[in-house]
Parts: sequence; C-alpha cells; structure tokens
Amino acid sequence: MRTLLIVGLLLFLAILIGYVAWPSLINSMLPADSRPAAIEFPVETVSEGEFEEVAQFLTSSFPEKFDHVDRFRKAGIRAYEGPKTCLQCHEYAQIEDAETGEVETVDLMQNLLESSHYRFFTTRHPNVYGFNGELADNFPMGKIDRPCPKPGSFAFTAWAEVVELEDGKTLSEGCGQCHIGGQYQAPLGEIMPGYRTTRAEREAIDCLICHAAAYDMNKKQVVLGADGRGRWDQDRSMLAALSIVTPTAKTCLRCHQHNFGGDIYVDELDSLFMQSQWNLGRTQPRIAHPGSKRGTPYSPTWDVHAAQNMACIECHTTQGHLIAKGTHTTTMMANDLPDVEVKCEKCHSAEPHKDDPELADMYNMHTGRIACVTCHIPSLQADNATMRDFDSPLFEEHPGIYVYDDLEKEVDAERGIMFRWWNGDGTFLGNPIGDHPNGQDLYSFYKPEHVWPEYEDFDYEGWYETVMRPIAKQKPSKLYAMKRFNGKQHIDLANTSPFGGMYVPYNLPTYYTTGDPDQAAAKEMEKSMMEMMYGKLFKFYLMDEFMSFMGADGWNGDVYEDVKELKNVEARWIPMDASMEISHAIRREGSLTCTDCHSPDGVLDWKELGYPDADIEMYQQNPLE
Repeated sequence: MRTLLIVGLLLFLAILIGYVAWPSLINSMLPADSRPAAIEFPVETVSEGEFEEVAQFLTSSFPEKFDHVDRFRKAGIRAYEGPKTCLQCHEYAQIEDAETGEVETVDLMQNLLESSHYRFFTTRHPNVYGFNGELADNFPMGKIDRPCPKPGSFAFTAWAEVVELEDGKTLSEGCGQCHIGGQYQAPLGEIMPGYRTTRAEREAIDCLICHAAAYDMNKKQVVLGADGRGRWDQDRSMLAALSIVTPTAKTCLRCHQHNFGGDIYVDELDSLFMQSQWNLGRTQPRIAHPGSKRGTPYSPTWDVHAAQNMACIECHTTQGHLIAKGTHTTTMMANDLPDVEVKCEKCHSAEPHKDDPELADMYNMHTGRIACVTCHIPSLQADNATMRDFDSPLFEEHPGIYVYDDLEKEVDAERGIMFRWWNGDGTFLGNPIGDHPNGQDLYSFYKPEHVWPEYEDFDYEGWYETVMRPIAKQKPSKLYAMKRFNGKQHIDLANTSPFGGMYVPYNLPTYYTTGDPDQAAAKEMEKSMMEMMYGKLFKFYLMDEFMSFMGADGWNGDVYEDVKELKNVEARWIPMDASMEISHAIRREGSLTCTDCHSPDGVLDWKELGYPDADIEMYQQNPLE
C-alpha cells in the first residue's frame, strides 16, 4: 500500500510538473529567435493636474463620452500598465452566447486568448474544403500558418522587420502590425495542443488598439529589443487609456482598412476611417502598400452603412472578444463563430425594394437567387490589385523602395468583379463552391487558366465531377459578386499539386531594397522558422495535412537545402484565379439595374454561369420591355 501511495504521488507530481512546464517545453522547441520573452513597456505616470488636463482635452476634442475618465479618477489610477490595469475591473464579464442568447460569466482574458484576433487562427472550418474533397475542419488554420500571395510572406517569418534605405531612413514592415499581441513573434505556441499562454505573452497584449478612440497609430512602429529582435510598439499613454470605447468602425479599420481600401486610399469625407494611413509612424514609418486586397472601402464615400456611422459589430455579432465573420467565406479561414450568420437580412427583409413602385416587385423577385452584393457592389475602388507579379518589381521614388508590379487594377464588373454561384463554402485556395440552381450540371466554379506544365494532362473536368460537383450541390447557391485576384510568386516545385504549391516567402527588407526576388527568397529561407517548417515536427503535426488539402500526397521536407539555394524554384501564377468574398462598399446609388445584366453586352456571361443555350437569348432581353 505504501509503495502504491508513493508511486501515485510521484505520478501526480510528474503530471503536475508536466502541466506547469508544458508551455515552456513547447516554446523551447521553437528557434531561440521565435520565442516569447518578458517585455518592459514604458509606463507613463501622471500627476493629478496632468490627469485632469488629459480629461479636459478628451472632452473638448472628441464627441464620445468617456466613462473611464471618472472610473480612473475614483479608483486613483494614474498609470496604464497594459492588460493588468484593465483586468482590475474586467477579470470576468457577463457575455451573451451568440447562438443561444444565454448569458454566462467568462474569464475575459481567456475569452480574448481564444479569439482569432489574438491567435491568428481557428480550428473549426465547417465550410472550407480541400481539393481532396475533405472538409478542412479541426485543423489549425489562419494567417499564422497560411501563406498568402498578396504580401508575399508568412506571418511566422515576416513579423516585425526594419527596412534600412540607402539614405539612412528606416521603415517598419511586417504582419505583426495588425495583431493585438506585442511579442517578438506570432503566437506560435497557441497552435500546439494543450498550450497555455504565458504571462509574458498576456502582458504584451495591446488592448487599446481596439478600444481607445485616441490611440496614436504613429506609435505602431517596429522597435528592437536588446537582442536585436523586432516587435511592434504600442500606445500605452494615459490619453489613450482614458479614451476607452466599445470598438467603432474607425477603431476596427486601423487594421482592417488595409484589406478593404488599402494603404493608399483616404476618404476626403472623413479621414478618421483611415487612421493608420495618415499616421504611419514618426521615426520609422510603416510601409504603405499600393493595391488593396478587396478594393471595397468601408468609408462614407463608398458605403451607405459607413455613411450612417454604423459600427462593425452591429453586423458582426460578438461573444466577448469572439467575433462572427459569417457562414460564407472563400479566403477568411480564421472565424471565431463560424455558425453565426452575418447577412443583410438581419436588418433588411427578404423583399427590401420598396421605393420604386415600378421596379420594386421585379427587383424583389431576384432576391431568392441573387445576393444583395451582386447588384449593390457595382465597382471597386481604383487602387485595388487583381493581378500581382512579385517576380518583376518596380522602383517607387517615394518611399524609395522596390514593390511588386500590380499588372491589373480592374474596377468594373466582368474584369475586377466576377460573378459566381456560391453556397457559402470555399476551397482551400479561395474558390467559391456552388452550383447553378437549375441542376443541369452546366456550371463549374473551377476552370484553371494558368495550368502548370507538370499537370497539363491532369483531368480537371473529371476531378470536378467526381470530387467537387457533389460538394457544390450540398447546399443551395445564390449568384454573388466576387473580387478577382491572382499572384505570381516563387513556388517550391517539390511541393505542388494540380491546384497550386507551397510559396517560397520573400525577405521583405531584401526585396524592398534590392528589387531582386531571387535574392529575397533565398534570404528568407535562411530564417530558423523556415528550416523548422521543413523539419519533421512541422511535417507530422501540420504540413502533411496541409498539403493533403492542396491535393498533394504529403509534405516533402527533405528539400530544404535545395529550396534555400533556389533549386527547383520558379515564379508562377496560381492555376485558378481566387474569387474573394466582398461585402463592403455597399452602394444604393449606382447599383446594377436590369439592363446591366439583361442585355446582349451585359455584365453576366450567361453560358459561363451554366444557362442552357436555349435560355440565353431570353435572359439577354430586358424583361421590362
């Protein structure tokens, strides 16, 4: 009995030690330059008089009523020290379940740590299918591990970079600028099973980037630690801390305008929607990237909801820090609440057209088959990218760097905007899955235009009918307007499939300063995280499954040295253009009308959309004539 007790005690202690040490063990597996570390953020302590001056400034400069001024005043808080200051009052919160409506008390920090805004990924993807026909669910996926041909990099390598120019100026660059964590690397540990966020990681979280109306985006620059590693700085001033608000469109767009309207467009009607664009940083400004991802700004000039000053979370339902993106997606793989819908019908009825007595009934007849965005996003903002070539960079005099060549910036329907039948599901590379409701099997959402030479004999049509047609028919489809995009980037030809391959990321400082994509790719491959990505751990835990969704047999990690020397590496277009979901830049005036579609030279390719020849002539006629 004594022996059993001792063994039991030892086993308990071993489990306890393992539990306590597990995060450290996981982080020790990461390269030294990719581990979290304790960060000493400067703390601004103000006197009573300075506190009141800040409070007076906020009252006179902003229309909002800041209730935290009085809370801080009464609690005697005269310094903001990051999340631990917030948690003095907000350790727990009453949160309504987004699906059931039930209210529960949750640990607010834990709620935040489970969000895609912190993790950069989610594991549930109930509407994303691999090219192997398998649902890409229960698999960690998001910007943390998903290569993207738009920036030309991976989040776990291009996190916080300093770009040094010939004239001595320095610029800030990297994926971490749009992340609420403040560490030297993306939160890589979170992707591993059983990981618990370390204290250093929690204390580095930037609460105010989302919650402070007076946040100074000029402070969002790369700063270097004592060991030379870069991280993104934060505004932790008392001015920002006292300006706490429920997130507004203008606070959300500090990061999200990058994808909607890009880093160049600023709305003259209200530039506060583009705070990050005109506050790039005082000493090491962030690089402003031409060519937005979607070309659909959420701003008063472009969107009727922005003109009404609607907040993002009025449509994007929240559950604490978990935010719904909706049940439809082609490219936004990380989704906190994938079962919660974000749709126009939450505010508008299924028969929303009422003002025009002549056309209202005709328009309302279409809502069963045509999505609202199809007519109400008639064009894209001029500075958007539809075809981006990283292999032929161009030099920009200002700010004095080489950038990718956006070969096309199409804005109109048919060219920049594509029309697709969509049931809400998407492929692993951003193709909307759907089928024509007529059930005649004349429509196909996947017709590659840039077939790679290795796969010229691949039976795409047979694959589609066997693998994708059944998935496309699972749910009813509507006709949607989608944003076209393709990128030409270096590809590791030892890890490909008929549908694409693994990108070789570019070292952005090298790319910007030399304009040599080969040199930039070789330089980035030298990073410790790229070597780890080609190693056994990544292969077992992530990459084999990742490549299976790409339609490949698995991950070939044995080619790391070859890829580093750019052997068997070539710049290529994605075989099939991506069709990205668009849902902002909603306009009433200028929306598509009957003749935009129902005419011989209208915006719809009726044959491509799966209409039989016998019906096409009829649909090309204006039904009102």
